[in-house]
Amino acid sequence: MKIFRAGSPALACAAILVAQGLYAQDKVTVPLSNASQPATVKVHLMHGSITVTGGASGQVVVESSKAAGRNEKRQPRDVPPGMKRIDIGRGGMDIVEDHNVVTISTGSPNAGSNIVVQVPTNASLQLKTLNGGNIEVTGVNGEIEVDDLNGAISLKNVSGSVLAHSLNGSVTAVLDRVTPDKPMSFTSLNGKIDVTLPGDTKARVRLKTDNGAVYSDFDVKIEVDANKPVVEDNRGQGGKYRIKVDRSVYGSINGGGPEYRFETMNGNIFIHKK
Repeated sequence: MKIFRAGSPALACAAILVAQGLYAQDKVTVPLSNASQPATVKVHLMHGSITVTGGASGQVVVESSKAAGRNEKRQPRDVPPGMKRIDIGRGGMDIVEDHNVVTISTGSPNAGSNIVVQVPTNASLQLKTLNGGNIEVTGVNGEIEVDDLNGAISLKNVSGSVLAHSLNGSVTAVLDRVTPDKPMSFTSLNGKIDVTLPGDTKARVRLKTDNGAVYSDFDVKIEVDANKPVVEDNRGQGGKYRIKVDRSVYGSINGGGPEYRFETMNGNIFIHKK
């Protein structure tokens, strides 16, 4: 396991300066334990955007810059006249590599940082940010998990499988290829869902929007009886009697396959055939 942290000899002087905030933008290269094997990259932020691109070989390249609008506080009233603020910077990065799993976080939960990562094209991703940023992924072929609380998600020319959720933002994805036996999910509470799939994709689709409509140029075969009420009667075992009514619409494209979930409360759903 390799740990890249402020003050670590592996980062030398540049990393120390990164932690002190003396550079507006910081760049670190992380070699993988086994360059011939796929990597998994995890990025978890409290504040800031995440941008990931495929193309690096045998390593992960991480760049960090201060998120706009963070730490720009008003001058306190008790500052004597003539005194000027010296921006010492905050945050830094904490990166751990362990058997081809690279975990990236910022040094301080309250420090806003935008993270840009170059990864091998066959990498799998686990990306999450809570406030003040979007998530963008381009040219990656692997298992992609993305969660953005208050921002948009954009996946371009990716392959593999996707689990993408935004609470308050749109979800846009363009897939070149899909893993045949993997389920996928594209969901938002307040945002549109716009997904482009290869024309030969085989899937069972689950569609739901409370305040919007669903559009597709696929030939979707709707399952008429899929959302009938489901009764669970466990009273004989001392349990409860429950009726579930699922307002989702189910259908299949190209004969069906793994379940693909498309769901939003406030927005439209678009499913394009590439």
